[in-house]
Amino acid sequence: MLSIFNTRKDFDKTECELAVLPVGAIEQHGSHLPVGTDTILANEFASRIAEQLDAYLLPAIPITSSIEHRKGNGTVYIKADTLALVIRDVAESLHYSGYKKLVIVNFHGGNWILKPTVRNLNRNLEGMQVVLLHADVAMHRHGEIFKHLNNDVHAGEFETSIMLHTHPEKVQAIVPQTNPEFVPQAFMDYFDVTEITQDGYWGFPEEATADKGARVLDIMVQCALEYLQEIEIVTQKVKNRNS
Repeated sequence: MLSIFNTRKDFDKTECELAVLPVGAIEQHGSHLPVGTDTILANEFASRIAEQLDAYLLPAIPITSSIEHRKGNGTVYIKADTLALVIRDVAESLHYSGYKKLVIVNFHGGNWILKPTVRNLNRNLEGMQVVLLHADVAMHRHGEIFKHLNNDVHAGEFETSIMLHTHPEKVQAIVPQTNPEFVPQAFMDYFDVTEITQDGYWGFPEEATADKGARVLDIMVQCALEYLQEIEIVTQKVKNRNS
């Protein structure tokens, strides 16, 4: 695996054509998790994928589209169209350098702009494929691990479990909820998260454990690699059909 700690000569000696780009966020995560949780977890997830693929692991893009948390102290965000342009420029830079594939590993649900951005890049960058992986890549298997499969949206059982596994010293005391009322997730289009939650988190962090975090990370990597393999199979079929 290559990273920003390698030199130009290191890159010259390899035939690496695959880059992995973590995308996180800097936003409030209640009283118990750091504002950089999404960036921390994006790095963790992406590094495991990059290691398995022997890829070039890029540093995470930390400040992204977190406008729905703008009233929470510590949140820093950019506009969605700005994020799209940043991703476009990164992809074009890698394309110019000869990379054939870019895997974007996103750990923030508010970065919805990534989906149309990836579609446009796959249309415009000839000879390069851009793949988008989300933190929910293993959502269909969460029932094997987690107690709450609904309304665990932000800094809840899922994210807190992974932080307890990877950075337990950064997890602080959870502020208990009193009779939480969960509105539809789409209401983040109309309200700040701090306005529709009691402490800025949306879910059940009290159910989190380090063991759950370790287990789900392993499953996430497995599901991510399976998804990438499925794309590769279809890619080869398309190439054969068009040859």
